[in-house]
Amino acid sequence: MASRERLSKQEWAEQAAEKVAQAQETLAAQVTALQSGEDWQRYLAFQARLHTYSPNNVMLIAAQHAVAYSEGRVDAPEPTYVAGFNTWRALGRSVDKGQHGYAVLAPCRYERQIAVDPDGNARRLPTGEAPADGETIENQKVLGGFRIEHVFDVSQTSGAEVPEPVRPKLLEGQAPFGLGASVLAVIEEAGFRVDTVASAEVIGGANGQTDRGQRIVLVRSDMDEAAMVKTLIHEAAHVLLHTSAPGMYLPRPLKEVEAESVAYVVASAHGMSTGDYSFPYVASWAGGDGARAVQATQLRVAKTARQLIEASAAPHTTGGKAPGVEAAITAAQARRAELEARLVAPSTVEPARVLA
Repeated sequence: MASRERLSKQEWAEQAAEKVAQAQETLAAQVTALQSGEDWQRYLAFQARLHTYSPNNVMLIAAQHAVAYSEGRVDAPEPTYVAGFNTWRALGRSVDKGQHGYAVLAPCRYERQIAVDPDGNARRLPTGEAPADGETIENQKVLGGFRIEHVFDVSQTSGAEVPEPVRPKLLEGQAPFGLGASVLAVIEEAGFRVDTVASAEVIGGANGQTDRGQRIVLVRSDMDEAAMVKTLIHEAAHVLLHTSAPGMYLPRPLKEVEAESVAYVVASAHGMSTGDYSFPYVASWAGGDGARAVQATQLRVAKTARQLIEASAAPHTTGGKAPGVEAAITAAQARRAELEARLVAPSTVEPARVLA
């Protein structure tokens, strides 16, 4: 292979495109593999552990880590904390010799100008063209494709100890303090009210029910706290995903799988037991184009779960980010800014007299 210095711009572009294509092939294989309830549950376990990453990158990281484990390059069977080379350095750790980064897809975004008229109608503004009378110019971020970046699991690094995150300590039947209230607030912000019913018989044998017409969520009150909160998360997913288009038009089985999947991810991220969750075969609700249905559901589940996790006031997992990474990056940026300020600051030393 030609050296880095000898590769032309076109060769670099072709090589980058090939790497993206390889990653997308891996993704297609992983999506196709999600055929059973067990496969789906295993994917959701990774999504809960790495909830700050996109569904595509969760699958890429999981697949590559599985290969690394099978080859003996890592001693942990599942990824935990994942970060780039420089981020690990900021945390006082270095990538071990011989380790290979996991390829992930990073979006390439660029800004383009659009012209907006007084009625709110927008059009793309060609380069060099001035807006018409009454139009205003706005910058719009556009996805221009993907590039490959590499991340490393903590098991591929050595150095300073990674701080232990705060983890909820739950007794049987308890939910993390603040989680239920946070989910309740999300539901109410969406325009629904929450009430309880005495038993499952009142709502057709279910643990909870979301009534889109009445804008109300009902939860059984004869369950323990953990079960009530899990049910509330499930119903919150219905509120966020299925009370307006396009989610409201999905078939009922798919709605239930999505809501239960969101509840699984959110509960797992908060350290709640998830052993009582079950999922039907993906093929039973995916229809003819199973891969497309799975991928669409992954995106919807991940987005909604992340929204509920980020709204939660209760302790939860870091979503694959190493604890303390924000503070380490902020400190590194401050040191860099201080160094740059010193470099550009005017000298206080009187310049030497130039001899004629």
